[in-house]
Amino acid sequence: MERKLKMKIDMAILPIVIAMYMLNYLDRNNIAAAKLGSLIEDLNLSGMQYSSCVSILFVSYTLMQVPSNLILEKVGHPSIYLPAAMTIWGLLSIWIAFVNGYRELLYIRFLIGFAEAAFYPGTVFYMSCWYTKYEIAKRSAIFVCGSWLSGAFSGFVAYGVLENLEGVWGLSAWRWLFLIEGTLTVAVALAAMRILPNLPATTRWLSKEERLLGVLRMVEDVGQQDDDATAPSLSASTRKASSKFASAMAGFVMAVRDPKVLNILQMMFSLAITGGINTVFPTIVDSLGFSRPKTLLLTAPPWILCSITSVLNSFHSDKTGERCMHMLWGPCLSLFGFFICVFTTSTILRYIAMLFLLQIYNSWSLGFAWMATTVPRPPIKRAAAVAFVNIGGNIPNIIVPFLFYQGSEPKFYLGFGVCALFAILGMLGALTLRAQLRRLNAKLEMGDKVDGLDGRTGFRFIC
Repeated sequence: MERKLKMKIDMAILPIVIAMYMLNYLDRNNIAAAKLGSLIEDLNLSGMQYSSCVSILFVSYTLMQVPSNLILEKVGHPSIYLPAAMTIWGLLSIWIAFVNGYRELLYIRFLIGFAEAAFYPGTVFYMSCWYTKYEIAKRSAIFVCGSWLSGAFSGFVAYGVLENLEGVWGLSAWRWLFLIEGTLTVAVALAAMRILPNLPATTRWLSKEERLLGVLRMVEDVGQQDDDATAPSLSASTRKASSKFASAMAGFVMAVRDPKVLNILQMMFSLAITGGINTVFPTIVDSLGFSRPKTLLLTAPPWILCSITSVLNSFHSDKTGERCMHMLWGPCLSLFGFFICVFTTSTILRYIAMLFLLQIYNSWSLGFAWMATTVPRPPIKRAAAVAFVNIGGNIPNIIVPFLFYQGSEPKFYLGFGVCALFAILGMLGALTLRAQLRRLNAKLEMGDKVDGLDGRTGFRFIC
């Protein structure tokens, strides 16, 4: 029955959230592809203005992370909340197709950040309500694979649009790019409202037995109830036990006071500085000196490779029940790529290096999966922690576009140097977290309580 439930939930959740993430990533970063068209000339943007338009989205994205996840935890209807946010950012993306200047573009990108803030941390929290600590890493990798595939897919889409739709109906090709991708986003969002389940206790199309099994799986995973406040079939005494966690502010305070969460924040912030190259990756590939069509097509293979290695790494991590060493592969490979790019101008070697640069994302989805199981309860704390850490994971996207400034190509000494330094700091954060969790596991084995978790239940942190 559990196998059937997981298959049913996998089929309902994974395909649609992958499609949603692909479009989330496309709408967030299609401005980089538009730059290779006539965006700069049509809107008369300076280099600094363009970088500001790239970065401004992540300012509002960062501000809305925690409030959005706390709202989601309280509302308890992810099947409505997440697609509604997607509809909003899709409509705003369509609006960009009709802007005529810098300020309009800047304001709309700022508003898109507010809407997109709901999606990634909301989905990570959402999945942590359905999957146990031994199931979530592989599914998180499959989910995040949507963004990596969109990185490859965006190159092909941009190539097709920029090369074939210039001047159609009097619109520049880059305007068609926003129009097409925004329309597709709205269509998928409306479909998601019909497909996505809510939480284990509140999904109507599951039978009563399946809903109870979904709740029971999460209870067994941490040794005590998770989403009991929403389960009508549970006793009043069980629901009352979670009442002290009802305050959203209390959940946020618990998250920021947890040393584990603060260390994960440092780790993911560091990895995000390195991973921030995704916002400028077409510019990095363009430094090889190829024509626009070849540049757009050459952005695809590194993302495809990243998709494959990320899934394999996370599947192996779940199979072995180990996180830390699997977290170190990505930063190590990216470091290798940075060193090649800095020390040689050989086109072949530099493109091989670019295949390695994006391997930092091997650790990205795995890091959030590790974090979600490191803060197993209460759910309001987990929701706050996921959003809080994702803030640190997106602040770098405000900074990184300015590191790869116009005129620093082809070696981008400043950008590559800063990214390499933070890759090392991210690896140190992973090693520190493993040491923290081993100490907590030792306490649990002695029968002590850790973060409200009773060691006698058999719960242990994965490290």
